[in-house]
Amino acid sequence: MAYQVTMPQMGYDMTEGTINRWVVEEGDRVERGDVIASIATEKADIDIEAYATGVLRKILVKPGTKVPVGEAIAIIADPSEQIPDALPDQPAGPAAEAPEKAPDQSREGDLKPGEPAPEPASPPVAATASGELAAASTPVPDWAQRLTGPAPEPVGAGRSAPTRDRVRASPLARRRARELGVQLESVQPSGPDGRIKAEDVEAASRGGSAGGPPAQLAGTAVGIDPGDPSEPVHLSPMRAAIARRMAESNSSIPHFYLTTEVRTGALVQIRTELNQLGDPDLPKFSLTDFIVRAMALTLQRHPSLNAAWVGNGLRRFSQSNVALAVALPDGLVAPVLRGCEALSFAELARRSHDLATRAKSNRLRPEELSGGHTAISNLGTFGVSQFSAIITPGQGSVLAVGAVREVPVVEAGQLVPGQQMAMTLAVDHRVTDGAEGAEALAYLRWCLEHPTACLL
Repeated sequence: MAYQVTMPQMGYDMTEGTINRWVVEEGDRVERGDVIASIATEKADIDIEAYATGVLRKILVKPGTKVPVGEAIAIIADPSEQIPDALPDQPAGPAAEAPEKAPDQSREGDLKPGEPAPEPASPPVAATASGELAAASTPVPDWAQRLTGPAPEPVGAGRSAPTRDRVRASPLARRRARELGVQLESVQPSGPDGRIKAEDVEAASRGGSAGGPPAQLAGTAVGIDPGDPSEPVHLSPMRAAIARRMAESNSSIPHFYLTTEVRTGALVQIRTELNQLGDPDLPKFSLTDFIVRAMALTLQRHPSLNAAWVGNGLRRFSQSNVALAVALPDGLVAPVLRGCEALSFAELARRSHDLATRAKSNRLRPEELSGGHTAISNLGTFGVSQFSAIITPGQGSVLAVGAVREVPVVEAGQLVPGQQMAMTLAVDHRVTDGAEGAEALAYLRWCLEHPTACLL
């Protein structure tokens, strides 16, 4: 049985990836689950695992090459199995099965409003006696049959492969086209191999065109003084994605901001005491661990904040999924801690530290980069006393945390030394209003000022 390894889709808005390096070489034997390559996406560098056992017979894409999602990059087969010299124009689906997304128990159904039903993954391919690749029979899930109709019969004797003449477009571009009422046939593509991107659809809706090769360099804006020494900067996929998504967020999400001061004396003391226990089964706790726990409890107590505006409607979630901003050399990633309300404080801290460590070494799994309902950005370790953050599209809020500061405070009418920390909560005004946001922030502050609540 021969399998095509294809560029996987690591997130709903991913349209292409870049091969960083191949971990194995042609002719090497691989087992199911072995890492065979590293790819760069807009969010992070991610390892690709082999989802079949055999020999890496053919590497189709060299390192440094950008590849559209779904395009074949390698073939795994038995050592003596005959494989074709060239692949068909439309390769079969990925041999690398898409990782299962952790359950996100939203109360509005399984599909986001205005979002297309997911297409079932194509099956692995088998080499026939003539050396052609034919699709292997794989049962189609019931949900897929209900949404897309019966699965097509596999290509075989007496049946030729169907031609695909539909417009090539990314899933995000198709969704934006429906939202904006744009016909994809009228859009000028700018993606690889004539693929329509979301930016092309948005340009067409404004009466313009985003056609032509995508811009690769920054700093070419009109108005730069030619006598002012400067040089263009090549954007990494991550930095380009951050620029695009933050511009989209700032222009499309109506933010409002709420700031409060937290007295952190009790919080710092209990953290110090926990870390002095010397229990080898306990992790070293950070202030961020308490903040994540407090945010998880807040989302459960104030469900209006545990929501996001998606497409043309509001979705409210059941579990508390909290994204943690982690700084990297090229930008930042925000891996997601799922179901924080159901975790013990020690387990939450372990998972938080594990995510941060693997984020810095590019070892995050695809499902850990999406699904957040809110986010926490802590710049206190950089000496920042207070700041505001931008909400990530698909989430309803973000908490910006400043440094713990030694300040004079008033207790029982007396001025005494104390410790305080500023927090600014940014909320999508489509999700909730100022009064509800203020109540949620007040409860969050109470949890941190009474940190034993975070340990329950």
